[in-house]
Amino acid sequence: MQRIFFLIALLGTAVLFQSCSPARLYYQPLTQRPSQPWEGNSASWGGYTESTIDKNRVRVTFETFNRPGPEFARYFVNVRAAELALARGKNTFWLRNKGTRQWTQKSHFSGYVVPGYWDYREREIIHCTGHCKKGCRAHIDIIRERYWVPERYVPPHTSINLLSKAEVIMSTKPSGTQLQATHIISDALSNRHGFGKPRLSPYTIHAYKAHMAQPNR
Repeated sequence: MQRIFFLIALLGTAVLFQSCSPARLYYQPLTQRPSQPWEGNSASWGGYTESTIDKNRVRVTFETFNRPGPEFARYFVNVRAAELALARGKNTFWLRNKGTRQWTQKSHFSGYVVPGYWDYREREIIHCTGHCKKGCRAHIDIIRERYWVPERYVPPHTSINLLSKAEVIMSTKPSGTQLQATHIISDALSNRHGFGKPRLSPYTIHAYKAHMAQPNR
């Protein structure tokens, strides 16, 4: 029985880890960038963009803000390119790598005061109905106490943030390095690089399975 509970707990931990993996958080369309000044990271920042150059070519970019970093951007810009190739009915496609640009941004924050405020905490009071050494039936009261959190001064500081942007040109006609979309998608779904499994569109999964089922692929 203990082994069963252990396996259930291990499975739950694995599911939680996958749901919080960088691929689950950041493999997404880029919808917003942080406004200035900013520091730290957010799952709302980062992701891919694409723009059509002509009927055969699409420019694909992937941006990251601090985490998960340029390696993530370089890898998942290719994954997105493979998705776009499958969306166009192509397994074989060509990629021109335009490189990854990295730069830093400094954000300066002046000192400020966090005002004091009232908060609450809970503590337990245990009452025994019999002699405790002989084993008693305990009654527990939960006491909610109000306490004052004093104001806090945050001194001036500077935050340095690392931004990265990977860019490729995906083409359905020979131009650059020839690749197979199914190979890239298989690699991503197997979590070979440890970024987690990305959430791919249902159409991508359907097209991927259809190509994988073809004989002599």
